Amino acid sequence: MPSMQNQFYERSAHLTALLNNDPAEAVKQAREINLDAPEPERFNLMMLRASTLVDGGALTQQKNAIEEGLALFRVLHDRFPTTNIAYNLANGLVAAVGDPPRAPSWLDHLERTAEYRAEARRCFWKVAHDRDVESELRTEAWTNLANQFSNSYRFGEAHDGWLAALEIDPGNGVAASCAAHNLLWLYEQGGCSDLTHVEAVMLAKIAHRHQDRVIQYAGAQAAERITAFASALEDPPSRSPHTDPFIEWVERERLTLAPAVELIDPTLGKLDWLVLPGILERESGAIAIPPPVFSMFNVLKSDFILARDLAWRALDENAWPATARFADTLDYATYGPDASALILAHRTALDLLDKIAVTANHYFELGQPPDKIYFGRLWRGSPDKATGVRPLTEKVEAAIRGGANALYGLVELAEDYDNSAGILRPQKNLRNAGTHRFVVLHDFGDPAQSRQAPEIERHQRELFTQEALRALRVARSAIQMLALSISQHERGMARRTTGIVGSLVVPDHDWIRGRDDGI
Repeated sequence: MPSMQNQFYERSAHLTALLNNDPAEAVKQAREINLDAPEPERFNLMMLRASTLVDGGALTQQKNAIEEGLALFRVLHDRFPTTNIAYNLANGLVAAVGDPPRAPSWLDHLERTAEYRAEARRCFWKVAHDRDVESELRTEAWTNLANQFSNSYRFGEAHDGWLAALEIDPGNGVAASCAAHNLLWLYEQGGCSDLTHVEAVMLAKIAHRHQDRVIQYAGAQAAERITAFASALEDPPSRSPHTDPFIEWVERERLTLAPAVELIDPTLGKLDWLVLPGILERESGAIAIPPPVFSMFNVLKSDFILARDLAWRALDENAWPATARFADTLDYATYGPDASALILAHRTALDLLDKIAVTANHYFELGQPPDKIYFGRLWRGSPDKATGVRPLTEKVEAAIRGGANALYGLVELAEDYDNSAGILRPQKNLRNAGTHRFVVLHDFGDPAQSRQAPEIERHQRELFTQEALRALRVARSAIQMLALSISQHERGMARRTTGIVGSLVVPDHDWIRGRDDGI
C-alpha cells in the first residue's frame, strides 16, 4: 500500500489538475477531505483543503468556498504564524475581496472590504520583508502587495513594490507588466516626461522575455495578455549611465518628485518637476495672484528636497565640519552632524504627512481647523456605535465620489501609518522617538548590548538608513497622491461647471526670478 505521504501527494496533484480543468469539482472534492487525522497529517490536509477552496472558489466565483478556505487559513495562522501560512492567508483575503469594480461602486467596494485588505497588506508585508523566506515567495508577496496598493491609487508605493519584486527575481514578468501598465496609465494622464513611456516599454519587454515565469506566477492567460501588450510597443532607446553620483543615487532610491516614479532625464534640468495643475478660481473678484495652495505645495516640495539632501549628505561623514568633540560611550555609537542629519531627514520626511493633510483640508474645503489637523485622523469621523467602524467624513467621501479617487490612497496610507497594527506604524513610532526622545545610531555591534535607558532608542545605522529612505518614499508617494487627487478634482470641476471656465496657470518660480527658462 502507498504510504500516507504518497497518498497526500497524489491527492494534491489530483486537485491541482482539477483546478485547471474542472474547478467546481475541485471545490466539491476539497470539501470532502476528512480532517480527522493526527498531526502533522491534519495540518497538511487543512492546507490542501483551504488552498483548493480558495483557488477553486475564486475560479468559480463561489464566495462561500473562499470564505471556508479563509476560515481554515485563519485557524492555521493562529496556531502556526509562519510566513508561508501568512502568505496563503493574504491570498485568501484577496480572493474574498475580489477585483475592485469601476465607478460608481468602486468606493463602496473599498470601504466594505477595508478590514480584509488591511489584513492582507499586513500579511504580504510580513512575508516580503522576511529575508529568511525563499526568494520565490518574497517576490510574489511584493507583487501582490503592490497590486493592492495600485487598486487604491497608491501608485508610488505600488511601483516601489513591483521594483522590489524585480530586484529579488529579475524575471518576474508579472511585476514588470503591472508596473508597465501603471506607468502608461499615468503617462496618458499627462504631465509625465517621455522617460515614463520609455520605462514602461522596458518593463513590458522584461515581461515578454520571461513568459515562463509569468505562467508560473499568474497562469497562461495572464502570459497571453502580457505578450499581446508587449508586442504592441516598440523597443525603447538605449540610455547612457548617469555621471553624477547624486543623480544616480536619487534614481536608484526612487526619490524624485515627478508625476510618476520614473527614471531621470538629465536634460530636463530639474529632478523635482511635479507641479499642481491650473486651478479654477473659486473666489469671485479675486485678484490674479495664485491661491494659497500653491504656497503650501511649494513648501511641501522644499521640505522634501531638504530631507532628501540631508539623507544624501549623511552618507558621507566627511561632508560635515568636525567642530565638536564627543564622549565615546564605548558601544560603537556614532555622534555628529552626519548622524543627526540622517535622523532629521527621517523625521522631516514624516512630518510632511501632517502638512499634506493640512493642504488637503484647505484645498478640498474639509472644514477642519488648521491647527487641529493630523494626517492619521483627518479623513474619518467618529466610530459607528453599532459597528465600531469609522466612516469617511461627508466631505472626504463627496470629494472622492466627485472624481478625486487618489484621495482614497491618502486615506488608506493614513490608516497604515496611524493604526497600531498598520504596516507603516513602526515608521510613526520611530519618528516619535526621534522627535520626543533620543535616537542613537550604532555602526558596529549589537545596540541591545549598550547600557539601556527608556529615553534612548538604539538602532543599527545601516538599518536606520533604510528606514529613512523608506520614509522619504512614503512622503514622495503622499505628495504624488495629493497632486493627482487635485488634478482629478480640477478635471471634475471643469466638467461640472457651466458657462465660461477660467483656470489660473501659475508660472515657474525660477523663470519669474530670471534664473532659467523654466521647464
